[in-house]
Amino acid sequence: MTESSEKQLEMISSLIYRKFGIYIRRDKYERLALKLGSLTSGGYCTGTEELCARLSSGDTESLEQLACCVTTCHTFFFREPDHFRLLEADIRRKGQGESLIWCAACSTGEEPYSIAVTLLEAGITDFHIVATDVNREVLQEFNRGRYHESRLSQTPEAVRKRYFTPDGDGYYRIDGRLRKYISIKEVNLMDEMQFVRPFDYVFCRNVFIYFNEESRAEAVRTITANLKPGGLLFIGHAEVLLAQPDNLRKAGNSVFSRIY
Repeated sequence: MTESSEKQLEMISSLIYRKFGIYIRRDKYERLALKLGSLTSGGYCTGTEELCARLSSGDTESLEQLACCVTTCHTFFFREPDHFRLLEADIRRKGQGESLIWCAACSTGEEPYSIAVTLLEAGITDFHIVATDVNREVLQEFNRGRYHESRLSQTPEAVRKRYFTPDGDGYYRIDGRLRKYISIKEVNLMDEMQFVRPFDYVFCRNVFIYFNEESRAEAVRTITANLKPGGLLFIGHAEVLLAQPDNLRKAGNSVFSRIY
């Protein structure tokens, strides 16, 4: 790696951190360069020098392309299912009206669909899920609702038969009726935001492992500002909140409750 290319990667990694909260160490620059190669090989730009120039000029399209390039999208249906069972039990226990659920960093939709199916299978129909991600391409895939069978490896056979239809070449299409329970929005967790209505539950799982402590704390502040007192935040089983905010307390395995 030349000194020039390293400086370009340093500039891009710094921008990725400022905009998306994703922290890329210097020893990961070669991996970053490989990811950026998808932009150059796809004909979007001639190389990192041109990409740096576009990003420096504030080009919105380049920033969106960068988000699609560096965000991780590997997931599958019914991942870490104990959280879904806990959600179902908490909704039953509280016996409230409509439960509002935020799936932050929802990727291609497996998590929000898993939540919707879990609740419907339990006879719970009064809920709505707001599913968000910074990556516009994965949201478009989410909206298409077509998934390879490898994403259904943890899906019970009875659920697969009820909610999925074979769509050729090893793909399945999810039941379109589930979409009435879900709104899809493009949202960056690094942006300060206030939703019109606070959420009863927030799922932000397997995202913080890509953040450093500072960006993780910033995202948690945004999340808790949009979570009702008594509401629950679910994070990934492999994640920890090293600087747990005063208004959150541990409520289960990778689950936190907002106390005020």
